[in-house]
Amino acid sequence: MPKNTSYTPDQAGRWVVSKFGAPDVLKWETWDLNAELTADHALIRIITAGIAGTDNLQRVGGYPDPRSSKPGFTPGYDFVGEVVALGSSPPEGNPLAVGDRVASMCVIGSHATHIILPFTELIRIDRNDDPIKVGVLPLNYMTAWGLLKRSGVNLVPGSSILIGSASGGVGTAMAELVNAFKLDLKMIGSCSPSKFDYVKSLGVIPVDRTAQDLVEQVLALTNGEGVDVAYDAVGSEDSLRKSHLSTKKDTGLVIAIGIMAEIAPDGSGLSQEKFDPNALLTARWQPRMELWSVDGSYYQKTRQVWLDDFYAILDKVRKRELTPTITRLLRLSDAIEAHRLLISGVKGKMMFIVDGDLAAQHRL
Repeated sequence: MPKNTSYTPDQAGRWVVSKFGAPDVLKWETWDLNAELTADHALIRIITAGIAGTDNLQRVGGYPDPRSSKPGFTPGYDFVGEVVALGSSPPEGNPLAVGDRVASMCVIGSHATHIILPFTELIRIDRNDDPIKVGVLPLNYMTAWGLLKRSGVNLVPGSSILIGSASGGVGTAMAELVNAFKLDLKMIGSCSPSKFDYVKSLGVIPVDRTAQDLVEQVLALTNGEGVDVAYDAVGSEDSLRKSHLSTKKDTGLVIAIGIMAEIAPDGSGLSQEKFDPNALLTARWQPRMELWSVDGSYYQKTRQVWLDDFYAILDKVRKRELTPTITRLLRLSDAIEAHRLLISGVKGKMMFIVDGDLAAQHRL
């Protein structure tokens, strides 16, 4: 078995949410690779795994997926890996073989050395594809592309958008995709003043996310009209109201994609014991607002569209017309620190390098 960057470099293992709470609820455990492989599944050795705000929400018990409704699961939304073993009954026409490289938006389970998934959840990529650059695509860049193209909006050239949390992983991806695909959009992004320079480097006009006159600033930047679409991942009543007021009168849309405001500032839990994100967002509903998620609204409902879009973005990466920004690489053993960094509000995208040799190449 190739060495990994966990606490058990010669053994398979995974991070487990032992109870809902702060980052230190994450516990490392080893596991038997052969005990769980069933006929229609594959065993994958993880090479790189994404780190994202959804991991925070999963860890505190607020992510709306039955697989993460109780402690005992492994967080981690996406990864790139290598096929180690195949179940005995692959689907007809299955193109996978042992040794193939794959990517996946697994939703849970990638913060581990290995993962077992159905064949249908694996996306074949080339062995010479960069596992770090490709590893950021399934969650962050597919979320960003879905928001731009598959969320019911019609962003023609010259349209304007307000990107909430513009310095984060999805905000970064949105800006880079707009540029790579030459969508010709005016991008305004909310973030902390300390991240203005970073957001400007993406081609986005920054506005202070805490400013009392945020709406007025956006209106001033759009000749008093407002933006065509505002994207909101915070989900608080104040944030959604400001997003709505920042859009064009009668036609501007708000696309709500999260409710990160309900996580306690120290990351220890949620704002309320009985947490229902859909009910909370419904109670905070704004005119011309829609809820959207990369998994439920895009991947699950229109799988082939999602796959076609994924390969189109991957082609941009292969042609070096898109270079995803990864601001920090970490060893898998650094999971607790990674979650603390998420709480503090890091810029851009973080990744675990799980493969020991690849980590050594990057001096981790």
